[in-house]
Amino acid sequence: MVSVTSIYDKFQTVIPSEIRKEFNLDKSYKIEWRINNDGKVELEFIKELSLDEMVGRYTASEPIDSVQLKKDLVRRLISY
Repeated sequence: MVSVTSIYDKFQTVIPSEIRKEFNLDKSYKIEWRINNDGKVELEFIKELSLDEMVGRYTASEPIDSVQLKKDLVRRLISY
């Protein structure tokens, strides 16, 4: 499948409907752009996850002290 779109003001473009349907895209997705080793542009659709969707999906490589993290954050906010 080949689709062509235009680049509009502020460098915006439209994802063709065929692509949106094929990948089941909605507004919760972002697009990651990269240039591969051959100099070609590659796109990847990345779904933004809610906190509920993230729970249990990721693990830390070392234990996290959430109480200490909260204290550090509060200190930074106060000193800001």
